Amino acid sequence: MKFIKDFLKGMVIGVANIIPGVSGGTMMVVMGIYDRMIESISMLRKKFKQSALFLLPLLLGAGAGIWLFSSGIAYMLTNHQVITNFFFIGLIVGSIPMVFQKATESEFKKRNLIPFVITLAVMIATLLISPVDSTEIIRTLDAVQFIRLTLFAAFAATAMIIPGISGSFVMMMLGVYGSIVTAVSEFNIPLLIPIGLGVVIGIVGGAKVIHLMLKRFPQAMYFGILGFVVGSVPAIFPEGFRFDGTGVIAILALIIGGALSYLSSADWVKAYFTRKKAGEEE
Repeated sequence: MKFIKDFLKGMVIGVANIIPGVSGGTMMVVMGIYDRMIESISMLRKKFKQSALFLLPLLLGAGAGIWLFSSGIAYMLTNHQVITNFFFIGLIVGSIPMVFQKATESEFKKRNLIPFVITLAVMIATLLISPVDSTEIIRTLDAVQFIRLTLFAAFAATAMIIPGISGSFVMMMLGVYGSIVTAVSEFNIPLLIPIGLGVVIGIVGGAKVIHLMLKRFPQAMYFGILGFVVGSVPAIFPEGFRFDGTGVIAILALIIGGALSYLSSADWVKAYFTRKKAGEEE
């Protein structure tokens, strides 16, 4: 049962990562698995069996999500963008109380609000930056393109595990989104090698840094994550929203998404207050 539950969570992460503007890291936070995911990746060598057992269903689910839902998500975004984006906004908004409680788990210090301000400002700044419009699709590989694809894939992969940051959007800003998507769809092995290498470097390296920061500066990190999460809402707010029939359905989708997100963190919230009460009794 746990395998199936984690598999489904992986599918959500996979679907999120193929949508420009939607963050797979945010979905991890929404489902309450962000900390353990980062720890499992960063401790894979030291605790291989334990980490692998946790990561396997998530990775399988992510792969299945990308494969099964890419066409469906593309259809929804093309034909029902407002409704679809409002649903994702609901998922994000519903996770904010959980992230805030996580940030205030220890004694509050005003200086830890600085990361929140910085990350929120970064997210707002990205709204002012138009993605690079690169019509060039890379299909052949040379030394320069190998290095370029490896570095850009690593950068985008690191972005994927940061809540609020869309790896797909980063690829668009770097001008390689079309090339990477085409390489995957055409199963272009020579191009997939540097892309895969970059993804591994970005996820493993990024996870180690984030894991270290969460251990040393937990409150500052969670306020930083909160800034990314809050800032991701305007990043995916759809243009052309009107309070008509579609608008009403979109608002309902937002409410449903918010409720699902909030309720999915109910177990974590209960555990949080249990720990807090136990600490006060001591």
